[in-house]
Amino acid sequence: MKNIFNFLLEIGKLKDVRRKGITFYGVKKPDSATDHSFRMAWMIWLLGRDGKINMEKALKVALVHDICKIITGDITPYDGFLPKDRKERNKLVKRWRRLSIKKKEEIYINKFKKEYKALRKMTSKLPKDLKREIINLWLSYHQMKSSEARLVHQIDVTENLLEAFECWKKDKKFPTQPWWEHIDEVIDNPNLLKLSKEIEKEELKKTRKKRKN
Repeated sequence: MKNIFNFLLEIGKLKDVRRKGITFYGVKKPDSATDHSFRMAWMIWLLGRDGKINMEKALKVALVHDICKIITGDITPYDGFLPKDRKERNKLVKRWRRLSIKKKEEIYINKFKKEYKALRKMTSKLPKDLKREIINLWLSYHQMKSSEARLVHQIDVTENLLEAFECWKKDKKFPTQPWWEHIDEVIDNPNLLKLSKEIEKEELKKTRKKRKN
């Protein structure tokens, strides 16, 4: 029980891990990794009720998918890759989706290795069965072989769009296009497509209203 107690204290630190990627677009107070995982859990509950997934497994995948960030911080695709000049950095961030597949894979593999090492360290003193379950759930998220992992991955992307939309509501100069491009690349779940459509309608409605004013 002592080791579980210590692990619970450790994962509480996720509240202090800020999501870094969105800060490249000028956001000074991004959501925490805990904010992100919390809303993902709600999205799984509200949008995954069709009986086609194991709800418990999906919720567990969402809970574990980011805990390694307690050690690694929020590793973005841009880490160690962005130019120092702010204008050049902003240009690269905006065209991230159009980088080569080879470059994206290289960055992803480096990120995966760092996070996997961190996860093993975090779970090293847990009971073996619990350690095995957490690691397997985390790996399943990255492998996306199960319907639960695929749903959580798509919800992860959609939650990112929700945060981007909230930033855009506060500052209409905030560029939501990169998040929409990711949605177009990844999302095929019917409920998430409906949700993204609602976000799109709201964004377009507010844009039209601003133009009229």
